[in-house]
Amino acid sequence: MTEHAGEVEQGLLWKQEHLAPLPIPTGQPPSDLMNIIWRKNEVYLDIGSFAMEAGWLTLHMGTLMFVAISIWIAIGSVGSPAGNWLDVSITPVVGGAIMIPLWYLFIKQWRKPLTPPIRFNRQRREVCITEPDGNYWFVPWERVYAIAPSVTNLGTYGATKHGSLVLWFPLKGQEHETYGPNKKGWVLMVNPGGGISSMAQWECIRSFMEIGPDAVPDSSHAERSSKVEQQGYIGVWRGVFSQLFDELKSKEYGAAFSTFTGLTIFGAPWIAVLMTKKLAHIPHLTAPEVVDWSKPLPPAQWAKRSPELEKAIAEREAELAAV
Repeated sequence: MTEHAGEVEQGLLWKQEHLAPLPIPTGQPPSDLMNIIWRKNEVYLDIGSFAMEAGWLTLHMGTLMFVAISIWIAIGSVGSPAGNWLDVSITPVVGGAIMIPLWYLFIKQWRKPLTPPIRFNRQRREVCITEPDGNYWFVPWERVYAIAPSVTNLGTYGATKHGSLVLWFPLKGQEHETYGPNKKGWVLMVNPGGGISSMAQWECIRSFMEIGPDAVPDSSHAERSSKVEQQGYIGVWRGVFSQLFDELKSKEYGAAFSTFTGLTIFGAPWIAVLMTKKLAHIPHLTAPEVVDWSKPLPPAQWAKRSPELEKAIAEREAELAAV
């Protein structure tokens, strides 16, 4: 069976929503929740996935927790009888045994080169897939499959929901073959949370291809890089402190608490610094055929929607307007 947009498969604790094909409106505004937009212009949209912010926040919080506990135990041991050195040292030793390997793996992953982006050409209505070794091929836009799976986990503290957005592309030489649950393909997966969040992330791509670049938020990478370049790395921290003081002055205590925890527990300002350094040199697609394919076309030569998609979009827009 070939799934289509709008179809939903559901079990007791899982759900799978099909967003494409055909790429019809989801009803959600486009939002680049996972910062996958790397480049955008009138012709193409480059997307890539380098989502390691959550790993940084988790490791920073874990390290800070072990350091804080170690200091607290050390202070509490002042004036105690000799021999409590074991109590003082056990926490930093255990913390180091846990956190050092995790930091090593994180840094190792961080230093890996960025993979080439996936390029969506709205004028040709095609997608260019480029592998790290330079091999590339073109996929018809209406052959792209977008799926939003989600699962609910039951635990001691209740139910938690996890979800992702999965983009599936046919392999080279199979561009016109249909998707199947067990069929191999080129896959990109990001984790905005499933459901509405995955729809909003997918809408960034769908809206670019079906509406235009103005319907899609600009990449935050360029803005962040410009800010870091203007203010320097120290300026990033200064800006967060300034934001904290402004929120306290305005008695916005909820926002101030969020800024304070981001500044201290999670080390959030480092994210801007590290992501700026990492994404300062996003890979270009340099194959001559891809460069030529990426050039703008006269409007008369732009590819058109298929009649099936035209009809599906009209029906979906009518449904949304009636809500």
